Amino acid sequence: MKTNEQMYESIKSDLLDLMLGVMQNLKDSEFIQVFEDLFKTHFNVTEIEFFLYEENQFYPAVTLLKEDSRSCVGVLETLTSPMLTGTFSETDDSLNFADDTLMIRNEKREPVAMVLVKSTDEWHEFASSEYFKKFQLLLGRLIETIKGYQSLYKHSQNHESLLEATKTFSSTMELGVIHSQLVSTVSKNLEPIQVELILSQEQEDSSYPYRLFDYSNELPSTVEAFLSGELTLGKDAATDAEILSAPVKGMQGTYGILQLSAPCHYKISPMQKEFVRNISESAGHAIENTSLYDQSHRLIRELQLVNEVSKKLTERLTSGEMITYINNRLKETFEPEEVAFVYVGDQASTVLSRESTSYFMTQAGKRYLDYAESRLRREKCAVFIADLRNEDIEGFTPYRSLMIAPIIISEKIAGYALLMHTEKYHFTFDDFKLVKAIISHSSLALSNSALREKLQDLANKDQMTGLYARGYLDRHMSSAFKKGIGGAFLLLDVDDFKQVNDQFGHTVGDCVLKQTAELLKSSITEKDIAGRWGGEEFAIYLPGATLREGKQLAKQLLLEMPRITQPSVTVSIGVSVWEPSTKEETYQQLFQNTDEALYSAKSGGKNRIIVSESVLAE
Repeated sequence: MKTNEQMYESIKSDLLDLMLGVMQNLKDSEFIQVFEDLFKTHFNVTEIEFFLYEENQFYPAVTLLKEDSRSCVGVLETLTSPMLTGTFSETDDSLNFADDTLMIRNEKREPVAMVLVKSTDEWHEFASSEYFKKFQLLLGRLIETIKGYQSLYKHSQNHESLLEATKTFSSTMELGVIHSQLVSTVSKNLEPIQVELILSQEQEDSSYPYRLFDYSNELPSTVEAFLSGELTLGKDAATDAEILSAPVKGMQGTYGILQLSAPCHYKISPMQKEFVRNISESAGHAIENTSLYDQSHRLIRELQLVNEVSKKLTERLTSGEMITYINNRLKETFEPEEVAFVYVGDQASTVLSRESTSYFMTQAGKRYLDYAESRLRREKCAVFIADLRNEDIEGFTPYRSLMIAPIIISEKIAGYALLMHTEKYHFTFDDFKLVKAIISHSSLALSNSALREKLQDLANKDQMTGLYARGYLDRHMSSAFKKGIGGAFLLLDVDDFKQVNDQFGHTVGDCVLKQTAELLKSSITEKDIAGRWGGEEFAIYLPGATLREGKQLAKQLLLEMPRITQPSVTVSIGVSVWEPSTKEETYQQLFQNTDEALYSAKSGGKNRIIVSESVLAE
């Protein structure tokens, strides 16, 4: 039989082998088994339970080292004897075997572990020897060393995981990747703790599942973590589980909360808290950098778009061409399902642009136009609606997202653009600001275009009759000749107009000219051109018309003229037609031939039509 000294030396040798095994990455479960076998071998102990002391709590060693369950078995109040003190909860029944306790302390007399055993003769004999205290101190040093190694090893694992996660954060600009890496790394290192990602605002770019932060339903500790930017601990009232809330924050704010839910009776260690804090902050900075990157690129795209639109609108475009261009850009950029451009016409009546989608021609679409106009009249500024409610507009509202941007000309609302989509929150507030900027730039361009068109209209038209001036008619017909467009040409002269002026005065004479002009306007189509040729002479150009069509219009005018004029007057008309030609002299010859036909009508008795005998052709 071994002496107590021999037993001590043998135990010391086994403990040294045990420590070397731990240093060589002996598995936690194997370490516990070897430790318990040591007691069974040397003291013939058949039942034993080994506990480690952490944060004023005793935990079963195997569960603590494996970190799959930190079930607390007691709170140590005082340690004045080698007997277990404190209270037990779930493990009382399983510890009934113990009739002796070995309290293991370090050199500072601080508890580091505890062993509960079912006593044997060998155990009693050794516990009574002078080597027992040496044995206790040796165990204390061993446990302290192993715990320190375990701590360093876990720190190393955490740092490696943190480093790998940080590399991923730094190498991506995708929020979904950052979110996924954050949760998966924490879940892997802190198993079996449940990890949930809570974000402060909706992230369209994130493919990873998350939930939105809800002030009214979050735990007080979660709200505190979000507001303070610090780690907080709380309790789940239903399970009494510990809840750790870690703010995911950057330099400019908190972007969410990483919430850890520990199993019942599990205690989250300071090392784990530090790891969670570090990785959450690293992820927060990555999210912030990604958001700033996206924001900067979005701003660049917006500036490029506004600059492009502004540059395009400085070209000499007509109002219609501008609206077409703006409409196309709005559709490309914001992807609305419906777009309307509305102008405020005379007497404040509204006119729907042809560029608008067909939906606004329906009764349902007109309700949205009425709604938009009422909002503009009331608020006199752009309107952004992320989620239009049913009660906001009469009847069913399939379109939930709306943007209304007024077209301001001379500080007055001259119209508006309306963009709609069936999905709520389809348009962002950044979209709204960009639409306002585009329409604002467009308003100035449309104002300039309207003014330019008005000035051009003044230059192109005879101010008294509203018909086109001779210069405009000359240019248009010259262009038609160059393009090879044929047609009919009519010259009209009011018969005995001098007598009207002499008998009734020039005011009445002017009225007769205006009445004649109105007759010409109402007798032609949109593609035809009527102009004042000079004095009481008028001209009509019918692009692509035949001789029969030209004569038919001339006959109509000959019959209608006496009826619509006051005093009643007649007209003499000369008619010519020509087929496509590209020679400039043909254009001049046409005028001469038509004028000769008109002269023949006048000299032949007036109130008649003469067709030129020379039909130009090549």
